[in-house]
Amino acid sequence: MPSPALQQLSATTWAWMNDRPGWGYSNSGVVASDGQGLLIDTQFTLDSTRDLLRAVATALPGTEISTVVNSHANGDHTWGNQLVADAEIITSELSARHACKEMGPEQLSALCAMSGQSATATYAAECFGHFDFSGVTVTGPTQTFTGRLEVKVGQTLVELLDLGPGHSPGDVAVHIPEDGIVFAGDALFSGAHMVVWSASISACIAVCERLLATGAETFVPGHGPLMGRADVEIVQGRLIAVAESARQLAKAGVPLMEAARRIMAEHAGSWAHPERLFTQTTAAYAEAGAPGVPAGTLAMVEGMAELACR
Repeated sequence: MPSPALQQLSATTWAWMNDRPGWGYSNSGVVASDGQGLLIDTQFTLDSTRDLLRAVATALPGTEISTVVNSHANGDHTWGNQLVADAEIITSELSARHACKEMGPEQLSALCAMSGQSATATYAAECFGHFDFSGVTVTGPTQTFTGRLEVKVGQTLVELLDLGPGHSPGDVAVHIPEDGIVFAGDALFSGAHMVVWSASISACIAVCERLLATGAETFVPGHGPLMGRADVEIVQGRLIAVAESARQLAKAGVPLMEAARRIMAEHAGSWAHPERLFTQTTAAYAEAGAPGVPAGTLAMVEGMAELACR
């Protein structure tokens, strides 16, 4: 497996790229100017966050990380926050509100430890059992915002965009206008199917349009390799296709799991983690007003586990 690396994108912007579509291997970034630094997302574990911070210190000696932006509340983007607790940690109001609903490190470790006792626990262990969450103290934001927030990093303007619900109930994108770069968090996945925790696939589609509307040419997804505008359009197009298929199945009264199986057979393609199409199908069913649609993190994991086992 490739090791993560800090990749320079412009004179002021670097991306910490895992280049892996698997669960938990997230991308981060840093904007640095005149000795000031803004970090975009931490990592899933303390060790991986330390690796990130060491790479930043080596590439940018003398740069002080005074601001951290969390793109959303998921642990693989926030559980290293305690290592930058002296910085201002910013996220959207919606993202901060959702954080208390996340499965914590202790809960996730306990679920993985039950591997073999249920399909859900086995699936969780396969996806997350190799991560060491020891020592993690979940550390939340110190500042929230709604709409749009401008932050100056030295002489560089950074624009924070409150995307609202999409991948999660509250997503944030980081736009560096002078460089045409957007850090999208999990509003974009590269080489893997998107997880939809927000119960709104139409919101995910709309977020793609909003990201494109920035005019940026380079997009750093939450997971996987760098993307260009055409890649974002492909993600949007595939979400639209899944949403339309799911709406038709919901209208026909097809049970949710059967619909998810059909959609996976039709739309999996070569992208990683096609079982995540369960979450997209569920979101489309919810928006279609289908009865008995499950909600919540554990229900989504259970559905993905069942789909992955088939």
